Amino acid sequence: MDLSVEEKLRIVSSFLLDSPPGEVSEVYSGKFWFCVLIPDVSVLLNNNSVFQEGLLDALRQYNIEQYVTVILPEQESKVILSKYGQLENDRFFDPKSHKTFKVDHMSQDVIEVEPEPQTPDETTEPLRSAVETAISEYVADHYPKGASATYSTGETITIAIVDDKFNPKNLWNGRWRSTWVISPESGEIKGSIKINVHYYEDGNVQLNSTKDIEITSSPVNSEDLAASAAAYSKSICKAENEFQNALNESYVELSENTFKGLRRALPLTRHKIDWDKISNYKIGQELANKS
Repeated sequence: MDLSVEEKLRIVSSFLLDSPPGEVSEVYSGKFWFCVLIPDVSVLLNNNSVFQEGLLDALRQYNIEQYVTVILPEQESKVILSKYGQLENDRFFDPKSHKTFKVDHMSQDVIEVEPEPQTPDETTEPLRSAVETAISEYVADHYPKGASATYSTGETITIAIVDDKFNPKNLWNGRWRSTWVISPESGEIKGSIKINVHYYEDGNVQLNSTKDIEITSSPVNSEDLAASAAAYSKSICKAENEFQNALNESYVELSENTFKGLRRALPLTRHKIDWDKISNYKIGQELANKS
């Protein structure tokens, strides 16, 4: 059955949007074995104009949702692409350098960097800046290759955090994303953490974990913005540590108990294994002696 160009574009876009961390270019070019059905998306679509426009939309959505980072010219720190910093005409705003820029979403190259056209809001900028400083220190201390961005979004402050670790030589990649929305007047903090890890040696295994969190903190202290920002950062740090510890514990439980329960009760020796004394067994030698 022949598919329309629009249907082909929808299928290819779904492949791109489901790309594991750091692998969207490989999915785009069809280099991974699990994408063998689309060795070249341009051949599949067979329509250059629709291909360019449709795939660009999918790549833009992927870059924004995944908090892909770029580096502005003459700047060392990473800049997060997010909907909170997205402006009109496909421009993005970097709250740290107060610059705007465009991105080539296919190559992820930065183009057309310009100073922020408007001065920051005097009523919200002091607190946003204080939170940015506290969060930047936290991310630098806890994330080896992390990046953060702190935005003033109306009556709230939104924080985006991302860290990637790509190890294609050992066939795995991973990404941590977290988003925190602070309501200064009430002290309420709402967060969302997302983890995606892909392991593809002799297989295709992914970990996708998401958790929504609500924290009650103190309302902003207008007399000491730095103290309020530090309190927000401390609350976020605690929540993220608790989530990571719980995740680690669940996988220890999975490895030590759940997987063992899936094994057959009696091995080839016809004797049950005491898993607490597994190092004392010499099954291979015992089987050799019986043969």
